[in-house]
Amino acid sequence: MTIDRRSIDLDGRRVSYLTAGGSAAAPVILLIHGSGVSAGYWIHQLRGLADRFRVTAIDLPGHGKSDPIPRASVEEYAETVAGLLEALHTGPVLVVGHSLGGAVAMALAARRPGTVTGLVLVASCAKLPRVDATRERWLACLPGPLRRVLFLWTAQKLLFSAAAPSHAVSLGMQELRSCRAETVVEDVHAAQAMDLTRQARALEVPTLILCGSRDRLTPPALSEHLSGLIPRSGLHIIEGAGHMVLLEAPERVNQEILGFAASLGGEPPSFSVVWERRGRSLVRRLLDWTRARVPFLTS
Repeated sequence: MTIDRRSIDLDGRRVSYLTAGGSAAAPVILLIHGSGVSAGYWIHQLRGLADRFRVTAIDLPGHGKSDPIPRASVEEYAETVAGLLEALHTGPVLVVGHSLGGAVAMALAARRPGTVTGLVLVASCAKLPRVDATRERWLACLPGPLRRVLFLWTAQKLLFSAAAPSHAVSLGMQELRSCRAETVVEDVHAAQAMDLTRQARALEVPTLILCGSRDRLTPPALSEHLSGLIPRSGLHIIEGAGHMVLLEAPERVNQEILGFAASLGGEPPSFSVVWERRGRSLVRRLLDWTRARVPFLTS
């Protein structure tokens, strides 16, 4: 399957994207990457989904081969995505976002609801928990080269599960090393500043939430919380995978996307499974909560 790189001019800035797949009549699926990487790390989805879709993976501003913007934020990234969709005359699309890209996808659906037929949010959340900034201040005092080494070492530990295939780690870290340092910092600030709680509660599009069971950066608890916010959502946990689940378990991610897409096209069994699993998960959590507080139920 051939993957082509193309670009458009948007308000005097280049927006680059990768595209693969079918005829002009095929439905479009848009892939939005996360912090510090580019469209290139969707390689398995560009190849694996192209038989059913016209697949487009955007380089967000400042990433890959796209020009930066003056003020990076989730909302500004979403406006760039909307501009790309308008320029390509795609009509409404299925949007898949990973990590920060999931937040961008939510912002897009909230601001431009007519452009989105469904959302797949991978390792995403509406708002990051507060963290102690002491470590960041300590790192800022270190020489640049040492700071970069420590950043990359820490990133690998957080992004991948211990069982991640070596080729997945290699691709993910290559992407991160290739990203401009300024862009990584802007992405971190954008992630820390975002709060999409209100927008998530108001979303009306069907949504599938995917998360690796060993995700240390956006752990399953954040995905469960996100699923509780979005009314028409279902949550699937992918066992053994870390934050970079799309690289660690690409076949499973592709299967989940295809099943969800089929449900949007009028095949209800696939989406009903999502709802059914979510319901069982809620019942399980309720039983676990009760048993922890009423010991005689387990005797």
